[in-house]
Amino acid sequence: MKAAFQFYCRHAGFIASARSPVKPMSGVGVVRKRPHFHRVAAVHFRLVPLILVLGVLCLLIARAWAKEPPRPRDTLVGTSLSPAHLPFPSRADFDTFFDEAAAIGSHVTWICEWESMPTLAQIKIIQKLVKQSGLKFHFYLSPIALTGGRKSPAIPTAVGGSSFADAAVRRAYKDQVLALAALSPDYLGLATEVNFLAQNPPELAAFTSLARETYDEVKQKYPAQAITISFQWDLMRAHPQFDVVRQFAHSLDVYSFTSYPDAFGKPEKLPADYFSLVRKILPSEPLGFSEIGWSSAPPSSEDEQAKFYAQLPELMRGVRPAYVTLALLHDVDIFKDELARLNAVGIRRIDDAPKKSWDVVLGFPDLH
Repeated sequence: MKAAFQFYCRHAGFIASARSPVKPMSGVGVVRKRPHFHRVAAVHFRLVPLILVLGVLCLLIARAWAKEPPRPRDTLVGTSLSPAHLPFPSRADFDTFFDEAAAIGSHVTWICEWESMPTLAQIKIIQKLVKQSGLKFHFYLSPIALTGGRKSPAIPTAVGGSSFADAAVRRAYKDQVLALAALSPDYLGLATEVNFLAQNPPELAAFTSLARETYDEVKQKYPAQAITISFQWDLMRAHPQFDVVRQFAHSLDVYSFTSYPDAFGKPEKLPADYFSLVRKILPSEPLGFSEIGWSSAPPSSEDEQAKFYAQLPELMRGVRPAYVTLALLHDVDIFKDELARLNAVGIRRIDDAPKKSWDVVLGFPDLH
C-alpha cells in the first residue's frame, strides 16, 4: 500500500507536453493490481480557457444565445465542460455539447487552477451559456499544484509567496473567491481533492484555516452562496484520511468527492458499499460527487465502462448525493504516453459518436 501511494505521488499531475494548446485536465493515479492505470486520485479534467473562451466561444455566443434552450433532465447527474474534438472543438461542438449535457443531466462543472485563472469576463461567458441551456453551473477553484505529488500550493506568480500561510497569499486567495462568489454559481468550490495536502501537514493546516476564514468572508457578503470543497474518495478509502474531512466541517456547506475506481479492477469487484461508506463518515451532511469517471481504454473496454455506469445507481444507494458529475462527456486527445488511456473517460467518443455508456447514462433512474 505504501509503495502504491509513493507511486501515486511520483505520477501526480500531468506532463507539460499534455498541456498545450489548452491547459487541459490533470491526470494522476495509484497503481493497484493494474499497473497500466496511473490514477486512484481524480483525473481532474480541468478546462482552462484558452481555446474554450478566447477562440471558439466568441463564435458560439450569438448562435447559442439565439436558440431555444434545451430542457435539461430533472436529475442529479451532470458533466464537466467537455465538448467533442478537444483540444480543438468547433462552434458546432459547443452547441452540441450543451444539448447533450441537457439530455443526460442538470448541470455543468468547470474546474480552474488558481495559478492560471481565466478572467471573470471569460467565466461569465461560460456561465451564461450554461444558464441559457437551462443547466446549473458549478465552478471549482483549485489552489493545489497538479504536479509534484499534489502536495504543494499552486499560487499565481503575481501574488508572490509560496505558502498558504503567507499573508499576501491568503488575502489574494480570499479576494479571488469573493470575486467568484459575486458571479453566484450554483456551487462554488474552494479547493479540489484537498486531502492530498495531508502529505504536507504544515500546508494542510494553513489551508484549513484559510478555507475557514474565506468561508466566513463569503457568507458575510453572499450568505446564499453554496460552498463546497472536494476530497479524493478512492485515495481516502485506500489510506483512511477521514479526519481530513472533519477538519473542513466549518468551511463548507456541501462535501464533494471525486472518484475514478477503475484502478481497482473490473466493475463487479467493487464492494457494494464502495460509495455508501461515505455515510459512515458523514451520516446526514449534504454531499455530492463532483467527478466520477471510468476509462474505456485497454485493458478496460466500452463494455466494462458501461457496466460500471449500469451499477452506479445501485452503488449510490443510501448515499443521497446532491449531485453526481461525470468527469467527461466526450473523450479527448490531450493525454500522452503512459497517461494516454485517460483520454477515454468520456461516455461519447471524441468525434461525438456515442459509446455504450451513453445509453446507460441516458436511461439512469433517479439517483436519490
